[in-house]
Amino acid sequence: MASTNLKYVDPSNTIEFQRVAINEIAADIHAAYVGTADLNVARLQVGGADVGAISDQLDKIVFFYYGGFSTNRTISSPNKFGEVYTHVDATVDIEDGVTVTVDSNCVLALTDTTEYFFFSNPTEQTNLPKLTNFADNVRTTFTQNVSLVGDKKVGYIILPSAYENDVPIDIENGVEVIIGDQAVLIV
Repeated sequence: MASTNLKYVDPSNTIEFQRVAINEIAADIHAAYVGTADLNVARLQVGGADVGAISDQLDKIVFFYYGGFSTNRTISSPNKFGEVYTHVDATVDIEDGVTVTVDSNCVLALTDTTEYFFFSNPTEQTNLPKLTNFADNVRTTFTQNVSLVGDKKVGYIILPSAYENDVPIDIENGVEVIIGDQAVLIV
């Protein structure tokens, strides 16, 4: 039988590192489900918070790119480049006292886009039937307060274009949606 390993994912890890670690955890869970691994999950936390707390989405309705620097960062070998997805109407801010260093022969690219690219496949962008109900991948109703502020600069509401005329984007009574200065929400 395959064994499972304790995996640590910290909020300071890159989103790609978080995705890889979470996918490895999912593979362990799948292996346990089909009987090829022993798995004892008392709790699943990432950086001390529930897995969803470190994701690049807010309540499955706003999917966002980070577009600012609140900690020191360096672009150097072996990567030699870093890229920030942004929008023509958003800013990429560096907080006071923070240094972003780009070494010689390295690049920090700011790429304007109107698309959200972090889905790994098209089924993550819709709510397909599952065993007992429909998937809860994307939502079109704000049910809790959401803030697109700070490093969260460019947000997207994901709605398949085929449903744009039939499915409204709603905000429940008492819910506050905040779009900060120099941030953009693309609907």
